Amino acid sequence: MENLQIEFWHWLIFGFLLMALEVFAPAMVVMWFGFGAIIAGIALWLFPSLAFGWQIIIFGVVSLGSVLGWRKSRFREENVQSDTPDLNNRLHSHIGKEYTLTEAIINGRGSMRVGDTAWRVRGPDLPSGTRVRITGVDGVMFTVEKTDH
Repeated sequence: MENLQIEFWHWLIFGFLLMALEVFAPAMVVMWFGFGAIIAGIALWLFPSLAFGWQIIIFGVVSLGSVLGWRKSRFREENVQSDTPDLNNRLHSHIGKEYTLTEAIINGRGSMRVGDTAWRVRGPDLPSGTRVRITGVDGVMFTVEKTDH
């Protein structure tokens, strides 16, 4: 392994290839290994006599640190607070709204119209024409309850 000649641009190419692979493996992990390879390439460019063992250590530490840092980051999507959390979830945006059943709920299942679309509903048995309030979403089905008026 002493004769192994790795140039800084080898690391850079390897890093950019790993980052490009992220397009095909969208788990946000491969990209961080690409980042580690790029940093190892920059280190080798700055210190041309850097031993291969140190290059591997830099690659591993930066890659692992990047992955762990990203996983714990408060900037990840599930940690972002929003004043409109249901903006892109059409079904959840209807919770609390009232509609009229177009098909009776029999054995816990029926349907209603929301705009120009018929939606399946789940709830207590109720006759067609009953005013209901959406209380939840189960997959692509609304959960409803009878309103007081």
